[in-house]
Formats: sequence, structure tokens, C-alpha cells
Amino acid sequence: MISIDFETAISKIKQLKMTVLPDFYLDIIIDPTMSYNKLKSEMETVYSRGGGNILGPKAQFIAGGNGGNVAKTLGGLGVPTIFLCETSPLGKQLVEFFLHPLGVKTLVSTTGEIASSVILEIPHGSNKHNVMFCASGSVAEFSSEKLTPEQWRVLKESHVIAITNAQNFQMENLVETILQEVPPSTVVSVDFSDLTPHLQRIEGFRHRILEHPTKVPSFITGNETEFQLLAQKPNLTPEEAIQHLSITYPDILFGLHMAKKAEIWKDGEQLTNTPCFNISVLKATGAGDSWHAGFLTGWQLGLSIPETTVFANAVAAYQISTGEIGTLKDVIDFAKTSSCYDFAT
Repeated sequence: MISIDFETAISKIKQLKMTVLPDFYLDIIIDPTMSYNKLKSEMETVYSRGGGNILGPKAQFIAGGNGGNVAKTLGGLGVPTIFLCETSPLGKQLVEFFLHPLGVKTLVSTTGEIASSVILEIPHGSNKHNVMFCASGSVAEFSSEKLTPEQWRVLKESHVIAITNAQNFQMENLVETILQEVPPSTVVSVDFSDLTPHLQRIEGFRHRILEHPTKVPSFITGNETEFQLLAQKPNLTPEEAIQHLSITYPDILFGLHMAKKAEIWKDGEQLTNTPCFNISVLKATGAGDSWHAGFLTGWQLGLSIPETTVFANAVAAYQISTGEIGTLKDVIDFAKTSSCYDFAT
């Protein structure tokens, strides 16, 4: 359960300052409206005849990228949030179109190229599996040198900084420089996202970020595969991988989000093993990012780690079951009235 009442929570939220960077994507989400096997058959038929249309899929255009998703969710919760990125002039208009109505402020450089993704959300039982085709644009080279003086000022004044996405090939430089420059009290959270295409960089992530000599990240979040790869222990279970990481890097809080539960570990100790809400998935894309935003918010509200994890689970569950970004009241009400998976069964 979440013990904090709405009035207290909204009062505390207004005092926060969170900054998210650097990846904004224009996401085109395709619901094929058919099973994976049926989709494969349809694609093979069209490909074999030299090309053509598959009629019936639904398309949705949304703001995406790990950073964009985190910023959207924070804004929906009412957290004072600033989003930093480099994109094209069109990208800047899209950033503002999608984020400003949620109350997210933006500091955007227009000297680059827009990043975009085409995402297939394919039914898998009661859930969906997503397959993404990504063009990283200027996200791929966003280093600390890209940050403007105004962006640096914002970072140094923030209570929380969320840095996302290893599709940025300068992520090592960006994170280690921010860790070097921000005040010791700043909470720095990192989500490497899908590490599968970046296996050769993992040792660098560990050495340059997790072992940073001045200040290590406060929080690392990821899913099962990401933690197995980051631990460089592919034969371990996800739980064993996150435990191994928490022992190796005892000053960092690690958060593992999965479809049916979330675990938080620090210094080799499991702080919570919390079941997720039992829901039907309407839109799978962005689930981990909304969880990330929810965890940072609950943590900064002063909730205990178990309560923070329940809150994060509720933020993600509300979003993927309704297709909408929940307000703080939406999330608190959802957590009070929704049931969780039962580990006993």
C-alpha cells in the first residue's frame, strides 16, 4: 500500500526539481492486430510478391525515447521537470508539442537531427512484445560537450537527474562528466536500456560510470536481460545478476522491473520483492520508463523503498493498461483499488 495522502504528496512534489536527458524520439507505434505467426505469414506473402500493403494495422504517433517517456510521466504526475536534448528544428517543435501540455519545460538545441522509431507491438498472451526499428539521430552523439551553459545551470540546480539510453554512443562521457560536476547531494539515475547491441561497451560502463571516483550513480534501473548483461554474468538468473551487481557496487541502489514483480537491491541485500498489478496490457511501450519515473517520484516523496516500489508499479500499470499518463491522483486511486499478482499461486 501507499501510505501518503494526496494533499501531502502534491505539496511535496511541487518542491522537487527533476531533469531528464537526452533522448527524444518520435515513436510510430504499429499494432498489427494479428498474432506474430500471422504477421510473419502476411509479411512473407507481401515480400514474395515484390512488395505491397498489409491492411488493418493501427498506427499511433507519440513522443518516445527513454528520456522522453520518463519526462512525460514525471510531467503527468505533476513533478516540476525539465527535459534537455539536441534535435532538429522539427524535433524541437515536436518536443514542445508533446511535453509542454504536460507541464514539462524544455531546453532544446536545434543543431542536430531528429531521432525516430517504428515500433511493432505484437500480442503475446495477455501481454505484448515490442520490436523496435530505431534511427538515433543526434541522440547517438550527445556528449557533455553538447550541453549549453544554460543546460549545465539546470543540471547543477536539480534535485534529481535521469540519464537514459545506451543508443547514445557518448553515454559514458555524458554520465561521468555529470557525476563529476553536480553537487554530491544530487540524485543521479541511469537507465542503460537495451544493452544487447552494446556488449563491447559494458566494461566501459562499469569502469567509467559504476566505479566513478568522485560520485557513483544513486540508482540504476533495468529489466532482466539488461542486468544480466551489465553484470557480465549471462548464466545467472536476473535475481542473481542484480544481487551480484549490488555486492560489486554496494553504494548504488539497483531496481529490477519485470512483468510480474519488481525487486530493489543494495549492498547484497534485497530491500523489497514487490508484485506488480495484475492488468491487461493495452500499450507495452514505455512501461519501464514510466516505472523509472514513478520510482524516482516515490523515492523523493520520502516513501519507504517497498512503498516506492508499489508506487512505481502503479504508475507503470496505470499507463500500460489505460494508454494514458496518470496524474498523481489517478495513480494513488489505482493503487488503492487494483489487485496484484499473487506469488503464492
